[in-house]
Amino acid sequence: MMARLLPAVRSDARLVLVGDPEQLAPVEAGAVLADIAAAVEEPPFATVPPPLPLVRLRHTWRYEGAIEQLAQAIRDGDVEAAMAVLHGPDPAVRMVVLDDAGHVAAPQLARTRGAAVDAGVRAVAAARDGDIDGALAALSCHRVLCAHRTGPYGAAAWGRQIGQWLGQAIPGYGTGGEWYVGRPLLVTRNDPDIGVSNGDAGIIVNTLQGPRAAFSTIPPLLLAPAQLEDVSTLHAMTVHKAQGSQFEAVTIVLPMLPSPLLTRELLYTAVTRASEQVTLIAHPDAVRQAITSRALRASGLRSRLYEA
Repeated sequence: MMARLLPAVRSDARLVLVGDPEQLAPVEAGAVLADIAAAVEEPPFATVPPPLPLVRLRHTWRYEGAIEQLAQAIRDGDVEAAMAVLHGPDPAVRMVVLDDAGHVAAPQLARTRGAAVDAGVRAVAAARDGDIDGALAALSCHRVLCAHRTGPYGAAAWGRQIGQWLGQAIPGYGTGGEWYVGRPLLVTRNDPDIGVSNGDAGIIVNTLQGPRAAFSTIPPLLLAPAQLEDVSTLHAMTVHKAQGSQFEAVTIVLPMLPSPLLTRELLYTAVTRASEQVTLIAHPDAVRQAITSRALRASGLRSRLYEA
């Protein structure tokens, strides 16, 4: 995309790239911003006059306190500092420890269960009442983020667990067919014909015309369920799908070792999705592995910036 953008920009234009180079690379070798930042700031190029001006914004507006401290420790690769925050007194950040067999006692999941059920109850109540804005707002209250899509620590398994919790807490939840009112939706493929993109979140709501899928646009986009093809039930999602999203609270589930997805970029991206509360469910060894492992970037751009 960048290779196609640059030739299309006028020679007298100014191109400004804005983003967080510490997060997961968007797709494939798409590490342009990270490579530019690294070329300017890291040896051996840091002593050479930079080819591109770089401004690093330091103040975070989404979160503060313990979440900011945890994000900084992860970004710095400081395992001990991160563990100190995770086991510290601030309730904004909590760690639920998996044992060596990868298990956790049900009482330890009370915080995650409470957050998921509370958000679900609010979303379903608003959806049943036809409160479109309220239902969409409730979707951003809490989200379970997983490194994997499948497996015991993946989004699919956690989605089933949360669905069970909601079924126990909300009378009639999940009944009434595939497009039941209150069903949260995740778009899994771009569909420009109807105006939705991969990763968009929505919810089935009551309207005067019958059940409709509502998505967060201005004004909200309402679609007949028959128009939707590539969607899944959204109770949990992968960290990759969550890029660009924001939630009041997140629960992050890391898999047991070994896993190639346990990287600093993935954990940092997950933590920085939250504005108020982070719960990390993981074995300590998995946390250490994630903080000390960098994602491999293969664009080759960093060294080429100075070839000329």
